[in-house]
Amino acid sequence: MRTQLIALMGAVLPFMGVPARFQHPDLVGSWRGTSTCVDKVHFPACNDERVIYDAQQKGTAPDTVTLRADKVVNGVREFMGEFDFHFAPDSTWVAEYRNPQVRIRIVLRVRGAQLTGFLTDEASGRRVRAIAAERIPQ
Repeated sequence: MRTQLIALMGAVLPFMGVPARFQHPDLVGSWRGTSTCVDKVHFPACNDERVIYDAQQKGTAPDTVTLRADKVVNGVREFMGEFDFHFAPDSTWVAEYRNPQVRIRIVLRVRGAQLTGFLTDEASGRRVRAIAAERIPQ
């Protein structure tokens, strides 16, 4: 009995004090949709893409999700990148990526089985892409 109680406490204690929305983040799962260019004037190299996103909770961090982004070319998935998204106070999921040439911010919002969002070029403040996807049933 004591062993069962200790096991139960070990399973429950990590979630005590953690808001319910973080116990199973709504971004977790697989998504299929589009990433569409919205400013070809300033970003002429941008191409519209069909995408698949796979998101999973990152370790024990209750408000962080790692999202793998693939584009679909000729029916084949091609890896584009992996991003850690953090839950923001406005109920969006936000990721930032920076290297010497690029600074982008991706903002996603989940509403049921719908995922919408955008990618912004941080240097110019311009939106580059609009994202729209639907949850892939498991």
